[in-house]
Amino acid sequence: MDHSAWLHRDDFRADDWMLYENSTAIAAGGRAFTEGRLWARDGRLVCSTTQECLIRSKTSKSNL
Repeated sequence: MDHSAWLHRDDFRADDWMLYENSTAIAAGGRAFTEGRLWARDGRLVCSTTQECLIRSKTSKSNL
């Protein structure tokens, strides 16, 4: 539904190993809100993300 990313630094190599940490703050009513952090190899936080997601299972029926 929406996605945002904030770059905190510009002095890191995007072609080096990084760690993406992701957590779901809430999931209810067919929606979820997630937060993420991208860490450089040396432990510096280089990016933060948020995303609101629409969740549907294969077995759910549309209410439309």
